[in-house]
Amino acid sequence: MVDVNPTGMWSADILRGHARQVVCGRKETQLYREPVLYIIDSYGYDVKLADSKRLEAFNVFVLVVPPNMTNILQPLDVAVNRSYQEYYRDQYDKYIGKAMKDPLLQTKAGNPKDSVSIKRAFTLCGLVNKQEFDTDALHPPLRELLAADVDMELWNQQYRNLADTDDREQLDVSAPRWYLLDDRVLSLFCCLLHGIGTPLNEYVAELTSYMETLRDLDGLFDAGYMAGIRDGTEKPGELELYAASQMHRWTIEVSTVDTTNKLVSKFSYTVDDSTKTVCLDRSGSYFAVKVDGYAI
Repeated sequence: MVDVNPTGMWSADILRGHARQVVCGRKETQLYREPVLYIIDSYGYDVKLADSKRLEAFNVFVLVVPPNMTNILQPLDVAVNRSYQEYYRDQYDKYIGKAMKDPLLQTKAGNPKDSVSIKRAFTLCGLVNKQEFDTDALHPPLRELLAADVDMELWNQQYRNLADTDDREQLDVSAPRWYLLDDRVLSLFCCLLHGIGTPLNEYVAELTSYMETLRDLDGLFDAGYMAGIRDGTEKPGELELYAASQMHRWTIEVSTVDTTNKLVSKFSYTVDDSTKTVCLDRSGSYFAVKVDGYAI
């Protein structure tokens, strides 16, 4: 992504705009609401982006590269720009003197970057396709962490300065405040049915038939997928949540957690003139619905 702005720095609006255009703008990904992670440089205002609640509302999260680690983590600094930067560092005073007189001064052309050099730079930093991943090319903390014989106690002692404290919200997903089910595959439908009274098989048939009429879902599933949802061999997820929100005119808030019930992300499926808000907890393909205060 290339963005030019007067300050030369990122902003929450820039990241939100990019996420809206790229993540939410493609039919292939717009309904698959996995969190989006941006890794950016730690420079000035950029650092504040990691705490931006405006971005979290869009399921966009920011990880800021720790200071003084550009020679380890930034591909272009590692393998492409270093000699060019050293050249300008040698002529720094002269260059800045000119720049002060002419704010529009640009760096001199003559440092072209071809695709081979860019790919090599990313390979050195481990930013490659999974099948091409080479642990020997990683920097020591990550390389040691992925080793088969890693001693986690020793690793944590040695690299404790690199680890952030886990301050994610801990959710208490338990009865009677939450409706918990044993059937993982059918848990979403049972949660949506809670308080309605429609037989499960009739509800699945009604929702899947409605999905087939939604233009927003055109091209996102085929007959085999729909048959699997109906016979219970396919696990329901984002498509069914979106369809249920539209069919019932509900706002459906989904909190995704890890195996320890630590909050990973939140997302809301919203409609105009919503008649009710349904709160779901999700861990993989398993869903639970919050019934404390549930309007039946």
